[in-house]
Amino acid sequence: MKLRLRLNLLITLVMLFFILILGGVIMVASKQSIEEGVESAHSVTLQLLDSVIISSTQNPEWGHTHEVMKAYLEDLGRVRSNMIYLYDLQNNLLYQSPQSTYRLNENPPAWFVKALAPRSVVNARLIRFGRLVVQSDSIGAIKEAWAVMGQLFYLTLSFLIVLNVIVYFLLGRWLRPLNPMLDAISSMGRGDFKTRLPKFQIPDFDLISDNFNKMGAKLEKNINENLRLALIAEQTADAVAIYDDKQKIRFWNKSAERIFGYKKNEVMGQHANLIVPKNLRREFKDYADLARKKQAVLYYETKRKAKNGRLIDLSISRSPLVDPNSKKVVGDIVSMRDISEKILAEKSQRELQQNRELTAIIQEHVEDERKSLARELHDELGQYVSAIKIFSQNILNRTKGKDKAISESATTVISAANQIYDGMHSIIKKLRPGSLDNLGLTETLRDMVNSWNQQYEKLNVKLKIDGDIDQLGEMANINIYRIIQEGMNNCVKHAKASLVNIKLSMKKDQLTLLFKDNGVGFDKKILESTKQFGLVGIDERVKALNGQFEVVSEIDHGTEIRIILPIKN
Repeated sequence: MKLRLRLNLLITLVMLFFILILGGVIMVASKQSIEEGVESAHSVTLQLLDSVIISSTQNPEWGHTHEVMKAYLEDLGRVRSNMIYLYDLQNNLLYQSPQSTYRLNENPPAWFVKALAPRSVVNARLIRFGRLVVQSDSIGAIKEAWAVMGQLFYLTLSFLIVLNVIVYFLLGRWLRPLNPMLDAISSMGRGDFKTRLPKFQIPDFDLISDNFNKMGAKLEKNINENLRLALIAEQTADAVAIYDDKQKIRFWNKSAERIFGYKKNEVMGQHANLIVPKNLRREFKDYADLARKKQAVLYYETKRKAKNGRLIDLSISRSPLVDPNSKKVVGDIVSMRDISEKILAEKSQRELQQNRELTAIIQEHVEDERKSLARELHDELGQYVSAIKIFSQNILNRTKGKDKAISESATTVISAANQIYDGMHSIIKKLRPGSLDNLGLTETLRDMVNSWNQQYEKLNVKLKIDGDIDQLGEMANINIYRIIQEGMNNCVKHAKASLVNIKLSMKKDQLTLLFKDNGVGFDKKILESTKQFGLVGIDERVKALNGQFEVVSEIDHGTEIRIILPIKN
């Protein structure tokens, strides 16, 4: 089926669908109108007949009601949309409404009558010596609706026929340019790339014609070019060279000029050993032999020599260049990517990782020394201070009441010993909190928070711990402790905060630490120009544990430290 006929058929189907919908809408509206008209006429008829019945009852001199009603109905005749029946007491029919003469020639089909006919309503009235029955009858209104629908159908059918004729004629004119287009495409498909299309008056077809002609000209030009040029894989970012079967350079792109420093006219016809270091020429020959065997070598890392003698780290891919007719290898296509920066970045990353590992080892040794020093202070100095207190107390007991000067001196020595003992315990706590080894990280942090709240009355420190954090290991425990300790030191010294929230959350193999205050905050740009050793120390500890560290702060909006640490079982 041709496109013209298909479009015409599609438009016809759309119009038929629209007509069906319109007919349905009209039928629904007609049914509602018929229902309202029949109901209204039935109601008016009942009211009229009730008034006659009442008047007859109030005027007995008129005669019996059924006789009065019969005479009235005979004078009244046919009532629209109603059938009226009058019976005597023996149920004999005295009167029946005459049949409607409205549109006698209209005979709507049964389905139409069934679709539009409202529910029949029957009302009866008992009168003196008789019975009056009034039944709704909508056939007249239905006939009228059928007549209107018939007129509409013929009008629509005429319009549809006229529209189809017009559309078919217009489509014929509009689609006329398709014939030369199809002929041109068929001709090009047969290999005639000189085929061209004329100009058309319709803008869209003219645009197609113009693009088709440009495409044909380009195809014709490309087909006429040397087939070997079509085999070259141009990679703008990588150096691309083509070697012939004697490994002489036959193609050299701009990227190769940029990377090696040799201009195209300097290398054309030269052996590829020009850029191969002497110690790598055996490797070069091995890969050339693989290319002759039609084996591609992809992404092997090696070095090549630039014009200035500099060695360049490269990732090289070599593919055999095969003649499509003889199927013989006529050379190699070589793609070379400079990876010097990549290797340098990897080296820097390894050195950075080594530095972090060294930092972690140093921190571990520092913590060990702190732990040892705290133990020595507690065991050695603590014993000496305790001995001094005991000796001084003995002296005080023996001289009490005997020698006032000696007693006062002994009291002073005891007081000094107590201060030394308290100071020593404070130093020990800073060096290594004993509760960290004895009670675990949770209780140590709670004890530290309680200490801060007692020491700084205007500062409210809140600690929330979700999950079990007491099984992290000594290295993680002491680092988390030091991180929170350093965060609190920064807060006390600089933040001027009144509230600090510390939250640790342990989920699966990840520990999240949030440290947030409501202090004055700071501009993060100062981190680039000044050395914030506290934050740097926290950052180094986090990186030593392979974690993530982020500082969020704004002036007058407080500071938040976010830390995520991976925890291995």
